[in-house]
Amino acid sequence: MSSHNSKIIMFTGKGGVGKTTMSVATALHYAQTAKTLIVSTDPSGSLKEIFHTEVSREITPITPTLDVIELTRKVVLQLWRQKFADEIFTVLSSFLPVEKDIIDYIEGAPGIDEEFMLDYVLTLRNSGTYEMIIWDTAPTATTLNLLFVQRLFYTHLTQAQKLYLKLKGVFTQVNPLELIARWLRLTEEIIAMLKNDTSAWVVTNPERLPVEQALMIGSELREFGITLNGYILNKVLPPEVCRGSDFLEAKRDNQQRWQESLRERTAEPIQIIPELVGDLTARDKLQQLAAMLGY
Repeated sequence: MSSHNSKIIMFTGKGGVGKTTMSVATALHYAQTAKTLIVSTDPSGSLKEIFHTEVSREITPITPTLDVIELTRKVVLQLWRQKFADEIFTVLSSFLPVEKDIIDYIEGAPGIDEEFMLDYVLTLRNSGTYEMIIWDTAPTATTLNLLFVQRLFYTHLTQAQKLYLKLKGVFTQVNPLELIARWLRLTEEIIAMLKNDTSAWVVTNPERLPVEQALMIGSELREFGITLNGYILNKVLPPEVCRGSDFLEAKRDNQQRWQESLRERTAEPIQIIPELVGDLTARDKLQQLAAMLGY
């Protein structure tokens, strides 16, 4: 199977709105007919609890057609060191009197973990192992930072090439331009993956803050060039469960106002998911949820 056939579906939104549940339901659906991976980069992810097994540090098979991995910041930075630390030190030490501990400072720089998460997803996409990759992302701010960091990194590398050309005579042990050119190609490939092979659902609840943040991230995704599948409005109270309760009827009225606000402010599709009773991690509930999502 060619890696060009791999598709990525991204779930994002404010924390606690149900991204992970939607991701798992989607992954289980696609795993019925295609080799599927669900990858979580949400620092508060709950895949371990849903699948009742340790799913961090390495890819874990759940069924013959479904694999899972949950990437914490600690794991991401360990993988970053394995892949890039030696190259970065080689370039820096070729013209600066630095020791290996410079990598500790670089590791702490804002955006390093977000940048490597994108590289990791790209590597999975290029492996040719999966037809579908379901990506349970971090809450809104971190997701937007992923896109910002990618743009920033591309700009930096483009400018860095010009700087290093001026310093070319300084380097005696290594040609940093070769490494920078390779990093630049990698960044271009990540951006192409996001624009050409990735689509996104923004998950929200029918309340003011989640809806406002959902609209913000939807706008940012479109601006970056990622296909927006639409919005998932989760945990909507059905009218029949509210009758006779002043509290629930008032809560539903407020939900309806924000549901209407979302409809008025976007032309994108909106999938309505009612408040469900019971264990949402149970397979029958997840199948029910997948059907509600239109799969």
